[in-house]
Amino acid sequence: MDFLLQLLLILIVAKFFGELFERVGIPAMIGEIGAGIVLGPAILGIVVMGDTLKIFSDIGIITLLFISGVEMDVGLIAKSKGIAASTALAGVVVPFVTGWIIGTFFGLTFFETLFIAIVLSVTSIGISVRTLIDMKKINTIVGTTIVSAAVLDDIIGIFLIAVLISFASQGTFSPGSFLPAIAVSLIFLVVFLTVGKVFILKLFSWTRKTETHEMVYSTALIIGIASAYLAHSAGLHYSIGAFIAGAILGGQIRSDRVLLDSLMDVAFGFFVTIFFVSIGLLFTPDWNTVFTPLLFPIIILAFAGKIAGGFIGSGPFMDWRSSLVVGIGLCPRGEITLVIANIALAAGIITAGLYSSVTVMVIVTILLTPFMMKKAFSSADSSVDTGE
Repeated sequence: MDFLLQLLLILIVAKFFGELFERVGIPAMIGEIGAGIVLGPAILGIVVMGDTLKIFSDIGIITLLFISGVEMDVGLIAKSKGIAASTALAGVVVPFVTGWIIGTFFGLTFFETLFIAIVLSVTSIGISVRTLIDMKKINTIVGTTIVSAAVLDDIIGIFLIAVLISFASQGTFSPGSFLPAIAVSLIFLVVFLTVGKVFILKLFSWTRKTETHEMVYSTALIIGIASAYLAHSAGLHYSIGAFIAGAILGGQIRSDRVLLDSLMDVAFGFFVTIFFVSIGLLFTPDWNTVFTPLLFPIIILAFAGKIAGGFIGSGPFMDWRSSLVVGIGLCPRGEITLVIANIALAAGIITAGLYSSVTVMVIVTILLTPFMMKKAFSSADSSVDTGE
């Protein structure tokens, strides 16, 4: 099918499903993911995840994380750096340990066990961010804790991915193969948050003096995409670069309501929609390999490990209901998990069955987390209202 026709189908069906879901109180992104499942290999098979569509999807991730950075109150994040670090650390360690235990229990190889531990440790920030934005909770202490911890989780995840890549390329553990990559990533973050921040702010301020009325809009997108590219080149996931760039420009963009609305319209009206549809398109169940004995334990631990980790990490800083919301907000797995799975499968570290099980786990966490977050937020808000 012609790509433009595929694109039309994606947008029409996704927005139709999204509106239907919104009308019954379900986040629109669930309908958009459902549109991908319907259009993709799982049901109709009329839309495939080709290279061009993946580029659009990647831009969707970049714009989503850029907007989430813009929406964040950086001052509030700075104030909550202790809780973010504590939550991120516990949110990685607890799922990693549970993943290692389940791999050992099922008698998997060392590489397979390491793979499960890693994929249960990482977090997909995009799903929780969209839910927080929809619920207008992005700038609450719970919202900033979830997003900050998820960003730190991804940074910690770079170390874990580097270890897996070391195994994939050499078949053995070698610190010398991944330590340079970690050093480059850390240097990039330091430079980006110091020299890069000054350059970005000066460039953005200069464009406000230009004659072309859309120059500020274009510059915001250029900075977001360029930051994503630089982060990717440094060995980080590009979403981290986009998020940091958005956070740097947040104050200036939020003060210009027209600019903010324009950026959100192009993001959520087009590119972010394609990103969520692509999640559904990646759901290609092979019933002979998906339903292995590992499937349900992996799904259960995907929730239990993150909820426990988030709860333990944030517990000393807030009430137990809020800590529970934080743990739930760390549950989604997404694009980074699928990248890790692709690397492991291509390297022969895991089987097709284990890969398929992880894919199902990703879909389930993405679909269920928004509902769980809404329920948990409602419970926490009710307790405040009643003084419990």
